[in-house]
Parts: sequence; structure tokens; C-alpha cells
Amino acid sequence: MSKLHPTKTLSALVPRYVTRFACVGAACEDNCCSGWLVTLDKKTFNAYRNSTHPELKPIFIKHVKRSRATNNDLHYGKITPEPGSQSCSALCEGLCAIQKHLDASHLSNTCFTYPRQTRRFLGQHEQALNLSCPEAARQALLHSDAFDFVEEKVTVRDADMVEGFAAFGLTTAAMNDVRIFCLQLMRTTDLALWQRLAILGVFCERLNVTLANAQHVAVPALLRDFATLIEQGGIVDALRDLRPNHEAQAMVFSTLLADRGFTTTSRMQADQVRMISANLGADESGQTTAEALVTAYTRGLERLGHALEQAPHLLENYVLNEMFLTLFPFYGINPFDAYLQLVARFGLLRLILAAQCNNEGDLPDANVLVNTVHVYCRRFQHQGTFARRVNGALHASGWSSLDKLYGFLRS
Repeated sequence: MSKLHPTKTLSALVPRYVTRFACVGAACEDNCCSGWLVTLDKKTFNAYRNSTHPELKPIFIKHVKRSRATNNDLHYGKITPEPGSQSCSALCEGLCAIQKHLDASHLSNTCFTYPRQTRRFLGQHEQALNLSCPEAARQALLHSDAFDFVEEKVTVRDADMVEGFAAFGLTTAAMNDVRIFCLQLMRTTDLALWQRLAILGVFCERLNVTLANAQHVAVPALLRDFATLIEQGGIVDALRDLRPNHEAQAMVFSTLLADRGFTTTSRMQADQVRMISANLGADESGQTTAEALVTAYTRGLERLGHALEQAPHLLENYVLNEMFLTLFPFYGINPFDAYLQLVARFGLLRLILAAQCNNEGDLPDANVLVNTVHVYCRRFQHQGTFARRVNGALHASGWSSLDKLYGFLRS
């Protein structure tokens, strides 16, 4: 059988957890073939519509539809689910009938790639995984060496390659120096995670000013100065007296959560949604008081600290994965805007994890915490409009300045 979509094998820079990942197939507790629209690129769409395979042809005739709302060849068509189901109509006993009866080259670009994201930047290929996949989340969040970077062979399609371009007037080499500094800062384990995030905010703010004033040649000196400040401990001492603002954390991030909505057809996700609402003090109608919300969140945070002893790298690795996936801080309007998005995602995840821990029984184990991250990423990570709404809400409410953001960081 001829290959529909050719692939090539490349050497890529990857976090070590990527080398350990493999799809668990039918054993997946919340698989990617359910709950999402399955999009088809034009080449795959035409192949399915012209297929004569006896088992697949009836599925393709009934469920392969043209997406009339777009002229984009990458999202040319879709596979509609069976009525009353949110699963891909090609899903059979937890496995893909297309891959079973044809081969992986006949998967759409979307299905072939997920959860991988591959980028070409500065003459080098990079790959990381979206943590909306349960197995990817387990591998990324539970291991101390998950973010040791290694060279690995990866198989990719050209259509799925993300290109990293020069931005904000910097060369790609200068951008790479900045992002390496940011990643190394977030791996400085002798600092608490909130301290690393606070220092990252100061750096992104200074970088913003430097670029806005067209002082691009000063960026290397800025990197050296911050490295020296961290080594000497002065910037850490300046942060020592920062105190958490649990009331603001609870109110702001619960508002962001409600603004997005949290509807789902997945049983696993629905159970998590109900738990989050109830554990944050909501009644059956979803209503709660500010006092009940803050009390529930504060208690959940305290218990979360103990629960994370079973998964001590979870929050740090989540942040690192977000940064590596997005070419941080070079997405969004400017570097500080990228930082604002990162803090918002971190704060919203922490709210959900705290809700998970605000129960009357045993603390959630590491697997439950990982599944909470997975559900969070599945509902928010793939929503491009969510980041814009978050930034708009934080700016509109006056919480976008660095001094206000500090109150969000410390638990």
C-alpha cells in the first residue's frame, strides 16, 4: 500500500520525557478520539471520500464532511461522530480503525501529530508534547529528569512543522539566548517556584522596556546583569517579604474559570468539573459566596502543599513545558504579555489543584494530580481565544501590573 502522507526522520532537541512517551491506545482513560472535533486536511479528506475499503467506506460515506466555513486546506474537512456520541466514528474498541486497516500515513495531520508539537528554530528542530494527553502528562510531570534536554530522532510531516521566526527586532540567536536564560532560571531549584516566577516577571518587564526603547544591543548585558543578581542573591532578598494574597488568587482565578466555562462530554472531565465546583464551596446550582470560596481555596492550598510531596516536580514541570512549547517569551503582544499569560495559566491550574485537595478524605495521589493537570490542559491549552480573554480581563481589572501579580505567585 502506498503511503498517503510521507514522513521524514530528523534529529530534534527534546525534553527527556518525550523519549519515554508512547500512546497507550485502548488503555487511555481519556483518549484524544473523543470529545474533540476530528479535523481533516484536504489530502486526507479526498483519500477518505475515494476509499473503497469494505469496512471503512461506509464510515467515510456517512461521517466525512466538508468544512464549508473555511478555505484552509489544513482544516478542509471533518469526521462527524455518531449521533449521541462525542467519539470519532472510526474509533473501534478504543483503537483507530483507520490506522488498523490502512496505516499511520492515512491519518489526518491532526491525528498523526497529536500530542506532539515540532518546531524548526535557529536551524534546529525541537519537539515537546501537549499535556492534554494523559500519558504525556504522566511522563512530563512525575519525573525529576523530565526536562533534561537531549537529542532524539523524531518522525514528522512537513505540514505539521511550526516555524519559529525572528520577533521584536531581535535575531533568532538573541531570542534563543533569552529563552535559554528563562528556562535555566525556572530550573534553578535552590529557589522556590514562586521566587523563580517573580524574578522571571522582573526580567520580562525589563526586557519589554529594553525592546520598546530600541536598545536591542543591550539585551546581552541585561542577561548578564540578571544572572549576576541571582548569583549574588540580592534580587531574592528583595522578594523575601512578599506575601500571598489568597483572596485575590481565589477571586480572580475563579472568575477566569467561570468566564471560560467548563462544559464537556467526557465522563472523566465531567467528574472533575463537578468536583472542582463542589470543593470550591458551590451549591448544586454552582453558586457560592466570596467568603466560602476564599476559605475553600485557602484550605485546599494548604493540603495541596502536602499532596505535592508525592509529585514534587509537577508544577515546575508544567511551567517548563508551557515555556518550551510556546517559545517563551516570544509569543503574544510582547514579552511581558507572554509572562502575564504564563502566570494566568499557572494560577488557574493551582486553583483547580487546590480544589482537588479541598476534600474530607485522603489527599489525592500523584496520578489524580496528573489527571487534574491533563483535564485542565484539555479544556484550556488548545483554546487560542482563552489567552486573549485572560489578558483582557487582567488588564481591565487592574491586575496586570507586576506589583499586583506578585500577590498571585506565592501560595
